[in-house]
Amino acid sequence: MAVDTQPVNTNDASSPFGVAIIGCGLIGLHVALGLIKRNIPVTIYEQAAEFREIGAGVGFSGRIKENMGALDSRIPEALSSVSIESNQALRWVDGTTQEDLSLRPADKVYDMQIPDKTYFFCHRAQFITELMNLLPSGCIKLGKRLDTIERDGDTVVMTFTDKTKERTDAVIGCDGLKSRVRYLVMGDNNPAAIPHYANESAYRCLADMAKVAPLLGNFATGFTAWIGHGASIITYPVANNRYLNVAAFVRDEHGSWPDQNKHTVQANKAEIIEAFSTFGPTARKLIEALPEDQSRWGLFDTLDYPLPTYAFGPIAVAGDAAHGSTPHHGSGAAMGIEDAIVLATILEKAATVLSTVETGAVSKATVLANAFQAYDSVRRERSQWLVSSSRRQGQLSKLEIPEVDSNEKFIKDTSERVTKLYFFDWKAMIVQGIEDFERRMAGSEKV
Repeated sequence: MAVDTQPVNTNDASSPFGVAIIGCGLIGLHVALGLIKRNIPVTIYEQAAEFREIGAGVGFSGRIKENMGALDSRIPEALSSVSIESNQALRWVDGTTQEDLSLRPADKVYDMQIPDKTYFFCHRAQFITELMNLLPSGCIKLGKRLDTIERDGDTVVMTFTDKTKERTDAVIGCDGLKSRVRYLVMGDNNPAAIPHYANESAYRCLADMAKVAPLLGNFATGFTAWIGHGASIITYPVANNRYLNVAAFVRDEHGSWPDQNKHTVQANKAEIIEAFSTFGPTARKLIEALPEDQSRWGLFDTLDYPLPTYAFGPIAVAGDAAHGSTPHHGSGAAMGIEDAIVLATILEKAATVLSTVETGAVSKATVLANAFQAYDSVRRERSQWLVSSSRRQGQLSKLEIPEVDSNEKFIKDTSERVTKLYFFDWKAMIVQGIEDFERRMAGSEKV
């Protein structure tokens, strides 16, 4: 088969600019839908040759669902179609207690809890499928593994490993924790180009609810965090209560991972049983009821070497590609959706500028660079704070912070950070981002 050697222009002639999105995960899809809703043409490049039903559970607060609606009113409808709505609190239980927790009465189930607003839990792959169904046909290109990105005048040329080239005006890397876009813009000698091991791993799976519910009693009905020495578990129902999402976390005393390029290794249930041998009977029964075949996920993040910026001229990164985090707040995807609404609104403003400004007064590349810098100005501090706070929450859940030695101190420490995470004025953030963009444009000249 002949290989394309000339870049293909992905822009729509009727629009001031087009955007290439690298990665067709949750964040790439949210960014794409938000831009398309604002009449900005998008092409998504996904390295996978086909989509497979993989992934575990994911949860979103009611506030994040509101952000989804601001991107595209169809997104929260898609979430509702595949999610379980929960109005219960964030809840913790001592996983090491020798008590049979399944016998606790409904009004005395948890050792600690923080009141929370509505939450929506779903299977990640099901939600991705629903989001893909909202896209216009032809905007996703599969089997496109990014190789290089190069500036060419006011445009960007992407070369893929299949030797094809495509040209666009702007690139947004939504290609996850092992982001190729981040690697290319930072350079292979920069430690911020790659994520780094967070000294813990997780066993993640979906357990048959019919099998585990009798073992857990009231603990099967909503979010539960099981805490213990050097290990912890998070559980919540997904897929219309057909499965219990289970994530079992273990501290790695060795502090190293066998392969930087491969974050998942094969495991078995015996490993998990051993890792949680100090937990109480209820938690051990849950572990013993898990499927035999398991995967062990090394947890990597960007805490030790954070990016100095999320904006690189006409190229930006978002979601885990920008601020990959451990999952102990359960808010990595939510933080990426916050990125998406900022990108969509500021790029809409950029399109308006380019549609109305006198020809030649300012270059397209300058406008897009200013837009991405404005995005960075309102997103980097908050999202990098999440990376740090998630690490601390993981330590708390494994009883690794000596000064937090009581339930009261645990709740106080956690509540302060949960409040900052969940109760956030996202509309003010957007206003600040647009104002920053306008200030940059006021000082711009043609380049």
